Amino acid sequence: MKIAVLGSTYPRSHDDPGVPWQRETVNRCAKAGHEITVLAPSWKGLKDHEIDGVPVLRWRYAPKPLETLTHDEGAPNKQGSPLFKVFALTYIIFGVLAVFRWTLKHKFDVIHCHWPFPHGFMTLLPQKLLGTRIVMTCHGAELALGRKSGVIRRTLAWLLGTGDALCANSSHTANEVKKLANKEVYILPYGATVTAANAGETTPKVVDPPLLLNCGRLIQRKGLHFLLEALPKVLEKQRVQVVITGEGDCKEEWMALTTELGLDEVVEWAGFVSSERLADLYNTCTCYVHPAIFDDRGDTEGLGVVLIEALRHRKPVVASGVGGIVDIIKDEKTGLLVPEKDADALADAILRVLDNKGLATRLANQGFDFCQEVFDWDRIVKETTKVYAG
Repeated sequence: MKIAVLGSTYPRSHDDPGVPWQRETVNRCAKAGHEITVLAPSWKGLKDHEIDGVPVLRWRYAPKPLETLTHDEGAPNKQGSPLFKVFALTYIIFGVLAVFRWTLKHKFDVIHCHWPFPHGFMTLLPQKLLGTRIVMTCHGAELALGRKSGVIRRTLAWLLGTGDALCANSSHTANEVKKLANKEVYILPYGATVTAANAGETTPKVVDPPLLLNCGRLIQRKGLHFLLEALPKVLEKQRVQVVITGEGDCKEEWMALTTELGLDEVVEWAGFVSSERLADLYNTCTCYVHPAIFDDRGDTEGLGVVLIEALRHRKPVVASGVGGIVDIIKDEKTGLLVPEKDADALADAILRVLDNKGLATRLANQGFDFCQEVFDWDRIVKETTKVYAG
């Protein structure tokens, strides 16, 4: 099949760490024999290019210095910009024209539309005029916008109604989609995108002091201030080191909180790291901690690929029981779940893992086995291509 993958962001270069789960899905579908093209907005004038041998077509929507609506922090986190509404409109208009032109030229059989609001507008002409099959996947951010705005909610419901097939990244997201669209929703999760060098090992690597790890964008719904607030209670009973990777608009605020709590010698803000260092951090950490929350917009983790990666490295996980996290972390089985925004409960769960090696090993091994079965890439790609075929 000729498949176009449409979304708001895609790596801008080979070394860009953005949306690794989407990049992996694209590459694996291409290796399965399908002709894949990525359709994505430009970034500061970025022209068409290739990533991993896959063509990436970019549509322009603003003057070069101002094309920053997507990537990095993501559009929902940039709504405070005075030009946001203007460029959001040109983003849609020029996207509609570009996607139709590309579909007419390349004769795509399927357009896989990620984040149907606003990208569902861009699939209307190819579907109605060219008969292109439209598959739509919700990740959660668009649903959070809909909870804040009745207009967006009704628009999203209408756009979802136009899709030939609807998908979601987790059961949580699927349930939210079903409230808007009276259709079957296929759950298509992701697998790990960081190679687990220790995948066959059953004995965890021991480091002193124990290392707590968190990876991902530093945005409000990651809830990292609750981890910082939990650390003094942890440190009363156990020395630890903490590494936090990634960038985002909350970084300065959280670094200031780190200093305020006297944790500068404990917490390392590593920024974006290479795949090699990320794999080493997963391999070295004692416990992976993911204190995600529902943010001020009502958004939370749609799935949480970093959790899958931690489990693929046979690491015990402590996480909040919100959003799609519960598809991965089964309390007391594949990890420990705590209530969101509860620093004391988070500290207690971390200490349980650090103090009980038997518990940590059991959670890590059961989590590894669970991910091997449920989040296997071959199974995910097979299910994805079945949805494409209809």
